[in-house]
Amino acid sequence: MNRVARRPAAAPAKRRLAVLLGVRDPVVVILLLIAFFSAISGKPLDGLLIMLVAAALAWDSWARSRRAAAEPSEDEPAWPLTAHRHPQPAVQAPAVQAPAVQAPAGQAPGGSAARHNAAVLGGLAGVLGGILYAAVVGSFTRFSWPATIAVVGLGALVIFIGWQGPLRPRPVPGRLPLAGVAAWGALLFAGGLWELWQLLQQPSLTVTSYAHPTISALTDPVLSAQPGRALMLAGWLLIGWYLVRR
Repeated sequence: MNRVARRPAAAPAKRRLAVLLGVRDPVVVILLLIAFFSAISGKPLDGLLIMLVAAALAWDSWARSRRAAAEPSEDEPAWPLTAHRHPQPAVQAPAVQAPAVQAPAGQAPGGSAARHNAAVLGGLAGVLGGILYAAVVGSFTRFSWPATIAVVGLGALVIFIGWQGPLRPRPVPGRLPLAGVAAWGALLFAGGLWELWQLLQQPSLTVTSYAHPTISALTDPVLSAQPGRALMLAGWLLIGWYLVRR
């Protein structure tokens, strides 16, 4: 009876601990800081979208930690063993090797030539679609609703597809090298401090000062014209495609 009575109190504590473990992720913390400073600097929509991404990553970290905790360890059996039930060794039938079938000369085995052609056509269609997207969306006025919907809609679609899992089989990556993590961490930390210092030196958080320009202020000359916006969108698409392929 005591064990059953303690369960309802333990469940909320475990959920709170899981949420804290998800928020403890460095990427989540960085995104929450970016969302906060974007909101107070006059960009509430940007802050809201970044906060939603941070919340989704925190939830995903919590879900992965739950799945990892539920999986049996290597030292524990996957099913209970009793004195009357022992796992029987699997009896494997002798392997029968099928005769090798050679493809005719000039034809790739297994239809790999057709898959290669389909991949090439798909890549060309993706490149043309990206160019068209960058040209059309780049023609919209900055911070307008058509531009916002086009960027947010595409980003949400890619996140939804990527959240289902990798698009192709890939090996599990090993532990990241400490030197690379330290170098990127130091670069991001220095860039964040510089951005925060420039933001605090402005006349107000919502007024841009070119005497102390932030990163967004430095990109204003490029994004003020349609060709610059199209080039930036094309670069954004290339980076996103590289991340999706990874």
